[in-house]
This record gives sequence, structure tokens and C-alpha cells, in this order.
Amino acid sequence: DDREKRMLYVPEGFAHGFHTLEDGTIFQYKCTAFYDRPSERTLLWNDPALGIDWEVRDPVLSEKDRQGVPLSRFSWNT
Repeated sequence: DDREKRMLYVPEGFAHGFHTLEDGTIFQYKCTAFYDRPSERTLLWNDPALGIDWEVRDPVLSEKDRQGVPLSRFSWNT
């Protein structure tokens, strides 16, 4: 929330995703190195193989997230 500034540690190389429940949410990353776009990969957010019920049917997604690949075709190597 806006007072407690909670953090979540995601180890390097772990896939991660999030969805916000209200407008105006701020999400910040702290990385172990400078951002390197060529090494970034995107899973298809709603791939049934992930087993995640996001509880949202009409999400606002970036173009990058709309074009994510399913887990079955995902490359784990950079």
C-alpha cells in the first residue's frame, strides 16, 4: 500500500508477473544489472499450463504481454 511500501524478492531468472486491483498502482523493479531488452522473454499471461486464475476477463495489457509465448514454446535460455 502507499504507507508500508511492501517488497517482494524475485530471484534472478525467475519468471514473475502481477496484476493490480486498482488504478494508480505503482510497481518498481530493482535489478541485479542494467536492463537488457534482448535477454527479456515474455510468457503468455493466460496460458492454461501456468494454472493461474487471474480473476480478470478483460485485462489492460501491453503489446509485449499480448504477444507472450505459451509455456510449451518458451525458451529458458537467453
